[in-house]
Amino acid sequence: MLTNITLDPPQRSGQTVTLRWHVEPATPLYHASQASLRFPDGVDLSRVPEAVWWMIAIGCLQPHWPLLRPCRVHLPVHLPPGAVELWLRLMDAEVATLESLRNGNRFGREVEIVETGPPLTTARVPESPRCAIAFSGGKDSLVHAGLLTELTDRPVLVTTTSPMHGTHDHATARRRHVMQEIARRREVTHVEVASDFRSCWDNGFPWRLDYAVAVNELTDTYLYWGALLAVGVALGAPHLFLASETEVQENEVRNGRTVQHPHFMYSTITQRALQALGRDAGLRYCSLTSPLQSSQVQALLWTRYRDLRDLQYSCWQVKPDEAACSRCPQCLRMAMYALAIGDDPVHLGVDLGRVLWAQRRWRGASQPEDDGHPIHPRHAVSRMLASQTIRSVQATSLARVARVLVGGQPARLVDRRSWLGLAAYAQLRHRFASERVGPAPGFRAGFLDLVDPLVRDGVARIYAEHFKLAPPGDYAAVLDRNHELSRFIAEPVGGE
Repeated sequence: MLTNITLDPPQRSGQTVTLRWHVEPATPLYHASQASLRFPDGVDLSRVPEAVWWMIAIGCLQPHWPLLRPCRVHLPVHLPPGAVELWLRLMDAEVATLESLRNGNRFGREVEIVETGPPLTTARVPESPRCAIAFSGGKDSLVHAGLLTELTDRPVLVTTTSPMHGTHDHATARRRHVMQEIARRREVTHVEVASDFRSCWDNGFPWRLDYAVAVNELTDTYLYWGALLAVGVALGAPHLFLASETEVQENEVRNGRTVQHPHFMYSTITQRALQALGRDAGLRYCSLTSPLQSSQVQALLWTRYRDLRDLQYSCWQVKPDEAACSRCPQCLRMAMYALAIGDDPVHLGVDLGRVLWAQRRWRGASQPEDDGHPIHPRHAVSRMLASQTIRSVQATSLARVARVLVGGQPARLVDRRSWLGLAAYAQLRHRFASERVGPAPGFRAGFLDLVDPLVRDGVARIYAEHFKLAPPGDYAAVLDRNHELSRFIAEPVGGE
């Protein structure tokens, strides 16, 4: 059955912009078919052209359209030349990855965009060296803040606060502390945008279609990009940055199509498509961390920007009264890295004893079944992340963990929790003592070409100071596919 989706023009009232859409027949994907973005008074929304609001509206909603196929999307405007075909090609790329998650073959284009009404005109943003960052408090956004305050003057940090049912990470005291502290510790302009967009959907809807991914994993960073874009234009900061590590650049060819990691919403392929849309307006959009693996981002934060390390806020499973859940594999990975470099995971808010006990049965990445295809990017990334944790375990002695668990407090020597944590770590050490994971990787200098020229040389110099180079042949195929797909998606608007 064909689904018809109609978008209303974005409406601005004061400092609030409302997006509305209508879906016929109704779909269980949505609890509500409208969402708002509320900006603080210092952000002059009158400087944001109508075409930018339409870019934001379509960007936020289009990752849902492949889930509602076949569908026809009705726009009451005409987008700039080539924009419709770019959005459709971006969705084609999204569909290729979605179908790979269920070994499907539904690749035909089943999203149609119908334009009526007046054409949108593109207004160019005044040139400026000012930068804006999507800032969450995670290690990548902290490193972005560190790099850009080192290389530029007073960047804008844009935080999007949008709670989602069943999660608490946008509403904790720890998060509020991070937002206050970053503005105190660095010369930045911090802007917080509030939205109810993440509360309007059923997050598990894709699972009904056998896609092993949640709605927020397809959508979140489009919202964060949208808030970043609006604030950047309003405050005269046309250089936009959002985290995208090396792991999310992994791709492979299946059924003749490039398949990405399931978090393609912030891959450099997606970022390059969005940058192409904003090119004529004078906007740039990229990540500074695309040449770095997760462990390297962590290393840069805990060495070069050490005074920011205690602000790291990376666990989305956190409860309202926690700084980190101290139960999940990600908390284990962060804790083990801190230990491996001689630091203490307490700075992350991680309870070492708790996370060691909770993850005592952790066995690394599972071996995917051989389905006759090259290893899927999600499995490749799982192995990369697991190797980081195992490398840290192998570098951290039992005695080192015991000292941190006791923490200079003799009373902890008789605390049952300390002994349980130590016993759990002994199991991990034994399990991975002979695991071969190889040396720490180098950084992928080939991805520096995707970094904004404004700061590229400075970023390259800093990375070269901290990390060795990865052999180009190790990732040449990934980078070539990235270039090929990015060029194809951007072609309708004249390329990048």
